[in-house]
Amino acid sequence: MPEQEVGYEEFLAPGRDREQARVVHKALQHLAAGGAGDVLQEMAREVLSGRVGLREAVRVGAYADALGEHAHVARRAWEDMPEEQRERSLAEARRSLDAEGV
Repeated sequence: MPEQEVGYEEFLAPGRDREQARVVHKALQHLAAGGAGDVLQEMAREVLSGRVGLREAVRVGAYADALGEHAHVARRAWEDMPEEQRERSLAEARRSLDAEGV
């Protein structure tokens, strides 16, 4: 039986609007599906299940280290990407978010 998952509303916070909360929720779903390795998958599943809050999770050393490494790799890949490909990727991401109502 699939585990119960918190909704995007769980990620509403001061300074974060509904669209941003939905993006956070969607990113966690991607990580929970194995989008960035075992450690981040575990973290995302814990947060989405409601067992651990997002703020609490990013304070866990192993999770923080994995997030930092993943962000570093993603940033480097973005910076190494040709400008034309970055523009296509941004346009595709916007279309995807629009289609999902985010």
